[in-house]
Amino acid sequence: MINPDRATLDFLNSFSPESQQKGEEWHREGCVSQIFGNYLLIRGRVESPEGENIETTLTMKGNGWIGESTSELDTDCPGLYATMLERLERGKNLPESPNEIDDTPLPILLEEKLDRELNDEEEAYLAKLEKRYRRFAISKEIFDHDLIRLEPRWDVKGYDPLELWPTPPKNIAEFWNYLAYAFEKNGLGIPPFMRGVTDLEHTQSKLMSWEHDKEVVEWSEKIGSFIDGPEKEEGLKVGEFCLEITTNRANLRWKPNGQDDYLVLSSQDILELVEKYDQGLLQIDNDSDLLWASYLNYRGKAGTEDIRLESELAGRFLNELFRRPSLNHKLVDLDGQPINISQTKLNWSCDLDPGSTTGDWKMYLMMEDGEVVPHSLRLLPGLQNLYLSDDIVFQGPPSWTEGTDVSPSYEVPKEVIESATGVAFLKRSGATIAESLESRVDDAILNVTLDAKLVSGLSSATSEHLILGCKASDDDQNRIEALNNEGWSIIEDKNREDGRITHYDRSLLHRTQSHLAKLLSSYDEAHEAFKLKLTKVFPKKFTKWIDSLPQGINVETDELIGSLLKDPVKASLRFEVVGEEIDWFDLKVVIDVEGKDLSQDEIKSLVEARGDFVRAKDGSWVRVAFDMDEDQTDAVQGLGIDPYDLSGESHRMHAMQLSDPAVKEIFDSKAWDKICKRAEEVKLRVRPAVPSNLKAELRPYQVEGFHFLSYLATNNFGGILADDMGLGKTVQSLCWLLWLRARSEGKPLPSLVVCPKSVLDVWSGEVKKFAPEMRVQVLRSKDELDTEHLNKNVDLLVLNYAQLRVGEEKLTKQEWLAVILDEGQQIKNPDSMAAKVSRKLQSEHRMVLTGTPIENRLLDVWSLMAFAMPGVLGDKKYFRKRFDRRKDDTAQMRLSARLRPFLLRRTKSQVAMDLPPRIEEQVYCSMDGEQAELYEKEMKKAQKTILGMGSNEELRKNSLMVLQTLMRLRQICCHPALINPENSEAESAKLNALFYLLDQLREEGHKVLVFSQFVKMLDIIKDRLEAEERPYSYLTGQTQDRGKVIEEFQTTEDPSVFLLSLKAGGSGLNLTSASYVILYDPWWNPAVENQAIDRTHRIGQKNKVIAYRLLMRNTIEEKVRILQEQKQKMLDDVLGEESFSKGLEMKDIEFLFTPDKDPSEEVTIVESEEIFE
Repeated sequence: MINPDRATLDFLNSFSPESQQKGEEWHREGCVSQIFGNYLLIRGRVESPEGENIETTLTMKGNGWIGESTSELDTDCPGLYATMLERLERGKNLPESPNEIDDTPLPILLEEKLDRELNDEEEAYLAKLEKRYRRFAISKEIFDHDLIRLEPRWDVKGYDPLELWPTPPKNIAEFWNYLAYAFEKNGLGIPPFMRGVTDLEHTQSKLMSWEHDKEVVEWSEKIGSFIDGPEKEEGLKVGEFCLEITTNRANLRWKPNGQDDYLVLSSQDILELVEKYDQGLLQIDNDSDLLWASYLNYRGKAGTEDIRLESELAGRFLNELFRRPSLNHKLVDLDGQPINISQTKLNWSCDLDPGSTTGDWKMYLMMEDGEVVPHSLRLLPGLQNLYLSDDIVFQGPPSWTEGTDVSPSYEVPKEVIESATGVAFLKRSGATIAESLESRVDDAILNVTLDAKLVSGLSSATSEHLILGCKASDDDQNRIEALNNEGWSIIEDKNREDGRITHYDRSLLHRTQSHLAKLLSSYDEAHEAFKLKLTKVFPKKFTKWIDSLPQGINVETDELIGSLLKDPVKASLRFEVVGEEIDWFDLKVVIDVEGKDLSQDEIKSLVEARGDFVRAKDGSWVRVAFDMDEDQTDAVQGLGIDPYDLSGESHRMHAMQLSDPAVKEIFDSKAWDKICKRAEEVKLRVRPAVPSNLKAELRPYQVEGFHFLSYLATNNFGGILADDMGLGKTVQSLCWLLWLRARSEGKPLPSLVVCPKSVLDVWSGEVKKFAPEMRVQVLRSKDELDTEHLNKNVDLLVLNYAQLRVGEEKLTKQEWLAVILDEGQQIKNPDSMAAKVSRKLQSEHRMVLTGTPIENRLLDVWSLMAFAMPGVLGDKKYFRKRFDRRKDDTAQMRLSARLRPFLLRRTKSQVAMDLPPRIEEQVYCSMDGEQAELYEKEMKKAQKTILGMGSNEELRKNSLMVLQTLMRLRQICCHPALINPENSEAESAKLNALFYLLDQLREEGHKVLVFSQFVKMLDIIKDRLEAEERPYSYLTGQTQDRGKVIEEFQTTEDPSVFLLSLKAGGSGLNLTSASYVILYDPWWNPAVENQAIDRTHRIGQKNKVIAYRLLMRNTIEEKVRILQEQKQKMLDDVLGEESFSKGLEMKDIEFLFTPDKDPSEEVTIVESEEIFE
C-alpha cells in the first residue's frame, strides 16, 4: 500500500461525510471489481451493494485529481472514493491494463487451459487483443479497424462504432467472447489456442433476444423497401442443356421448356444466359446445372465461349465431363445420340515397318483385339487419357505426341528405336515390343551416389556451404549421369559393339531428384553441385534428410560432414555433495566424456545441447549420450535432477528424495552413507490414531490421507493433498487439525483456512458436523478481523482469497498452528497478490488442497510449493530454467519425482470400493401435438438450410449456424416456451415425464436434484411446483445466499426438489442428502453432467446414487447422444456444444437431420448401468 500524497488527500477530503462512509464500506466489502491505469489516469468499475454498476474515472489534472462516474451523484459518488482507496491499497501492484479474470492475467489463464506455455505468435495475438480491450475500456467503443487487427479477413464496412453487445462487457473474457461470436458468425473462426476461454453457447444465449430484436427491425426495413419498390421484371428462362461433340470442337446447345429440339447458341446467346443465371432467372434440371457449372468454369479459364479441341484445356474439360456418369446422356454426337464410352483400352505397339527399305520401325495405336485403330483420334488428356472418335470414346495409353491430334500410326527411324533411349521410350509408353527387338535388350540398374562436403568462403569470408554432387552409374560404369539444375544428363555412355542394347532402370534417379529438392534448391555452376548455406539447424535437418533417403542411394562425405553420421560419444554421470544442512543436501552434477579430447567448455556445450549436435573447435560435429543402464537412467530421472544441467549451480534435495539404491553408484561412498543415515532418521511410518473427538467414521483411504498429513507435520514438511473432487479432503483436513491441536504443548494457536467465497459456509458447516468442539469463525468483512478475539475465542478462522489480500497486515503478523489453502489453484499465479500474501503467513504447518491434478503450467506447481514447502523447488529463476517442457520433454517427469514425498493424489477410480455405486438411466419420452408440430417445422427448416451444404469445408464455415439450429431444436425438446413465451401453455412431453418421476420419488420419500442449463426452463418447473404446492429449493448464478439455500435443502427431512442450473451447481456444493439426480436436458459435454451427478455422489453419501437423463425419442437429443459415443474424443472437450458442432462431418449432419418415425410409447426407462468412480 502507498501513502497518500497531498493531491490524494485533497481528493478524498472533497467528498461529503456520507459518501466517505459509504465509500469506505464499499471498498471494505470488495465492491471495486475492476481497476487499472497509471499515475495520470485510473479507470474502475464498482458494483454497489444495491446492484448498481458504476464506471469510475480518476484523472490527474495540474496538481489534483478529478473524478467522474456514471452515477447520478457524479463527483460525490462513493464509488469514486472506493476507487481511490483501492488505488492506494494496490500501490505498485496496480495493473496497467484491465486484462485479468478473477485476479488471474489472461495469458496465465490460457496457459492453464492449454497445459503449456504460449508461443511467440500466440503472445503477439494476445497483446493485440489486450490493446483493443484497453482502448475499449477507456473509450467504450469498438470499430471495424479494431477487429481487422485481430482477424485480417474481417469485412470493413465503415467508420462508425460497431454494435456487438446489448450491454458493454465487464471484463476481457466477456469482451473476447463477444468478438469470437462475431468472428464465428461471419464464418471467420478463431485461433485454436483461444478456445479454452471461449464459450460461444453462453454468449449466444445472452445475445439471442437482443439479436432477435435487431433482426425484427432489419427485416421490417427490408420488407418495407420491397413493398415500396418496383415489381420484378418477368424473364424466367426454363429449359435444359446438352453438349454436342465432334472430334474438332464441342458446342453448347439449349432446349427451351416445351420445345423438342436443341438450339445452337451463339456467343451472344451464352452471354444472355450467363446474365439470367446471375440474376437467378435460369431454371434448369440438376444434370444441366452440373454441365452448365462445368462449362462456366472452363469458360473462365479459357477466356472464350468456344470449345476447340486442338486446345489441351478444352480436351481436359471434356475428359472431366466423360468421367461423370450422370452427364453421359448430356454428351451427344451430331445426331443427338449419347456418345458411347467404350471399356476397350487402346495401347501402343512397336514393330518393323513392312514398307520400309531401311529397316525402320512403326508405332501403331492398337485395339485390344489386335486391330489397328482405323483413323485419327482426338486426345482428351487427363489423369487417365481418353481418345475421342466420332461417336465413341476409348481409354488409352500415355501420350507422347505433340498436340491433341493422334494418328493411328507413326514411322520412327531405326537409329532411334534401336538404342537405349528408344527402348526406354517404348517401356515408358507401355508399348508392346517386337520379339526381334526384345531379345537384344539387356537390363541394368543405375545406382546413385551423393558426394557431400563442406566448402568455406563461397558467398562471404565467413560463410560455409554444404556442396552436394549427385551422380548415377551402372555396376560396369558403361553409363554415367549427373544431376544439375536442369535435371539428369548423360556425361558418359559407352557404345556396345556386340549389337545389343542396354536398357537402364532410372527409377532411383527420379526418386533421388524429388528427395534432393526437399533439402537443396540452389545449384553452383563452379562446383557442378547443389549447395546449401549452413545455419544452426543444419545438423539436425541434414541427418534427418539422410535417414529419409530411399534405399540404395550411396552417400560419400568428407571428414567434417561425415562427423554428422557418426555415433554419439559416451558420457558418464556422477553427483558431488557440495554442502549439507540437517536433512538437506546440495548436489552438483559432474559429467565425464570418454574417448574424445574436449575442453570443459565443449563438454558443457555438449551436455546443454541435450543430445543435439555441437560444433567442435576442429569444425566437426559431436553429440553426447549417457552411458547408463536402464535402471540408473530411471533412478536419475526419479530424483528429479536434470542430468544435462552443467550450470555449476547446486540442487538442494532432501534425504528422502535421494535414497533410491539404484543411484548409489553415482554418489561418492561417504556421501551415500550420510544420505542413507539421514533418510533413516526421517519418520516415514507416522500412523497416529484418528482423534476421538472427530465425529465421523473415516473410510480407509481417508485414514491413509490423514496419516500422510501427519507424516508431513511430524517431519516439518508442507505439502499438497490433491484428491479428486468429492473424496473428502475437508474431513481429512479437519481430522489433521484436531490431531495437531491435541499434540500441541500448552494452548494451541488458531488455524487458518483460505477458500473461495462460495464454500465459506461449507467449511463452517463441516466443522460443526465433524469437529463440533472446534470454535470456528467465518470472516464476513475486514472489520471482523480482531486478533485479540481470535487468539482467545477462535480455533479456526475461515476467509476467502479476496479477504486474504485486504487483510494482509493483520494476517501476516499473526502466528498460526496451520494454514490450509482450499482450492489452492487460486494461487497458481506466483505474482498474484493472493500468492504473495500467502507466502508471508507465519505458520507451523502449511497445506494446499486441490482437486485439480498437477498437470497444468509447471510454474503453477512452483507457486503452490513455494507456499507449502518454500525452497524445495528452488527460487523462481532456478525453477524456470530447469523445468521448461518446451525445451525438455522430461521436465514434468522430473518435477513429479521431486514432489513425490510431499504430494498425495487419489482418484475416484482408485478408491472405488469405498464409494457406493452410481446408476445412470436413460428416460425416453415422445412428443406429440403442438410440441411435435413445432419440432417438425423447425426440423424441416433446418434440413433445407443445413443438408444443402455440399462439403465439410462449407460445414465448418457455417458451424455457428449449426450451433444455433441445434440450440433451437433442443429448446423445443425441453419446452416450446423456450423459443417463444407465447407457447407457455403448450404441453411438453418431457415436463410431464419429469413430474411422473417426481411423483414416484416423492411417494418413496426421496430428495431429488434437477439440473437444467436453461434458467428459463428451471423457472417453468418452479412455477409448476408452486402451483402444485410442492417444496423446492432453487439455485442459479443469480442466487445471493447460496449457503442458506443449500443448508435448508440438506437439513429438511421432507422429500424435496432442488432446482439447479448446470453452471451454478457445478462446483463448491455438497448435496449428499439427495440420492437421485435428474438431468432435464442433456449437456453435450458428459464431463459437465458427471460433475453435476458428483454433487450427490461423493463422500458422505450412504445410499446408491441414481441419475436419470431425460431424452426425447427420435430427436436431435437421442442422435447426438449416439454421436457422442462414436466420437470419443469429444467426451473430454470442455467447450461443449460449440466444439461439438465443429467436430461434425457431413455424414453426421445427414444422420442428425434425417427424421425417424416415432414407434415408442409415452415414457420408457432403459439402459441402467452401475458406475464406480
